[in-house]
Parts: sequence; C-alpha cells; structure tokens
Amino acid sequence: GTTPIANGGTGATSFSPGKVLQVITNDHATRFVTSSTSFVAATGYTVVITPSATSSKVFLINSGGGGDSESSGRILYGTYYRTISGGSATHIGGDAEGISQIYNAGERTQAPLNMSMLDSPSTTSEVTYQIYIRSNSGQVSYNNNEGSAKFTAFEIAG
Repeated sequence: GTTPIANGGTGATSFSPGKVLQVITNDHATRFVTSSTSFVAATGYTVVITPSATSSKVFLINSGGGGDSESSGRILYGTYYRTISGGSATHIGGDAEGISQIYNAGERTQAPLNMSMLDSPSTTSEVTYQIYIRSNSGQVSYNNNEGSAKFTAFEIAG
C-alpha cells in the first residue's frame, strides 16, 4: 500500500520490512484522575493511525508521569487499548496489571509511567490507540503535573 504524505508517509508504494512508514504523536498536558479499579480511558491520551498494509506493525510508546494521593500500598496500573474503526476498544497491553505500574510505599508518589509495546492490528482501517489507567484502591492520576505527556505511534513495515 501507499502511505499518504499527508499522514506522515513517504508516498512510496513498497517498503522493506522494519522501515518506519509514519509517525503520529499526541502531546497532551491535562491531568487525568480516577479512582476506578477497572481500566478507564485517560481522556485526551490517544493516537490515531491508518496502517498502509495489513502486515504493518505499530510500535507504541508514551512518556508521562503518574501519581497518587498519599496512601501507602496504592498502585497505579497503565495499559493500552486499541479500537479499529467501527469496532469496540480492545485491551492489548497485558492482563489486569497492564503494561506498567507505579507502587506507593509511603508518602505521595509521583513517577514515570512509561510504556511501550509492538502491536499487529492486521488492518488498513483507522486505528485509535488510547492510554487507560486504573487503581488498586483510591485516587490515582496520569500526567499528575500537567506537563507535556507524549503518546507516539510508529508504523513499521511488516
């Protein structure tokens, strides 16, 4: 397939495996807070990408901080969900513990909640990836300091 230049692509029609075809980044700066013990979508933390071939892989990486409100034993879990155009959100980042966690062993905790994974969406339809978080008990937040938190998707030729 051809990755349109407008989508960050090259306009080329054939690619060697492993080549980066497009890069989509969302730079968001709003704190997202939840007390849910089930994964919930971190509002605003999405990237939307349209793979150029069903054989393409999508490498996801984010950088943002997480934290909680002063409770020893509280855990923030982070993960990714994928929604293919017209479908429902699917958890792709591990089990109930997600991809990454921040554990509070004492006072108020703030730490990086950096996650990465390689996905195989097997589609050329629009794909939305979203960061989800949950708590084991009580309030936790993503991008606690409301600084720049980046979420990036790289399409890799398969």
